[in-house]
Amino acid sequence: MSDQPGWIERIDELHLLTPLRVLLILLVAWVLARVLRVVVARLLRRTLTVPGLLLRADTSRVEARQRALAVALRSAIIGVVWATATITVVSELGINIGAFVATATVVGGAVAFGAQQLMRDLISGFFVLAEDQFGVGDEVDLGIASGTVERVTLRSVRLRDGLGSVWYVPHGGVARVANLSKESAVVLDVEVARDSAVTEVEAECVVLGAALSADAEVGGRLVGEPRVVGLVDLRDDRLVVRMLVATQPGAQHDVRRRWRGLVLEAFAAGRLSRP
Repeated sequence: MSDQPGWIERIDELHLLTPLRVLLILLVAWVLARVLRVVVARLLRRTLTVPGLLLRADTSRVEARQRALAVALRSAIIGVVWATATITVVSELGINIGAFVATATVVGGAVAFGAQQLMRDLISGFFVLAEDQFGVGDEVDLGIASGTVERVTLRSVRLRDGLGSVWYVPHGGVARVANLSKESAVVLDVEVARDSAVTEVEAECVVLGAALSADAEVGGRLVGEPRVVGLVDLRDDRLVVRMLVATQPGAQHDVRRRWRGLVLEAFAAGRLSRP
């Protein structure tokens, strides 16, 4: 005599028990997928957003990162959920899944072996987005190519260099990233004649630094005052005196260009000796 309740035995007699189990499995998988979609979205929103610290320009960038990461995570998680549900349904139908599992293992191994570079690109791209290494509009140097970021996907980044060429760089091929749009220190060198007095050159660098800070074009883009590092190189025909100054993102080239103009003016006025 069966230990099952009578209503379950009756459903089994009508051959409805298996369809109900299949329907229940599919319903649970659907509900779980929906819940996980919401959980992933909320988790990324809390992880990537720091309340009160975002500017308007940063908000769209964070939202873009959230969308890209959410798509990747949701696709992976929902794929696992529905794959598990499919295997369970096949088992409920009484089909021997051993042969299917063995075939899927062989095929999966072959695909994984052939798609090593693709998986490397996707995993690297995930961490690029999660760590916010760069985003659209940033000026970056990836070693392979450099330029302004026009698009970032989970697999690759699209750059446009100064000559107008468009570069598509897979994330897996990037060993290092230099983001030139982050706040950074700009190196400003002055090369003068070998017989120049270092103290006089450093004093003139202070004057030039003050002129740079007061410049109408780039002065407002400096972060702090230019600082004299001092003599950094001694060559047969010249001395190299260095200054450092922090700039706002993207202002490095303009600051360096204006600095060279000020140095040329100092040479023309005779305050510095040409090498």
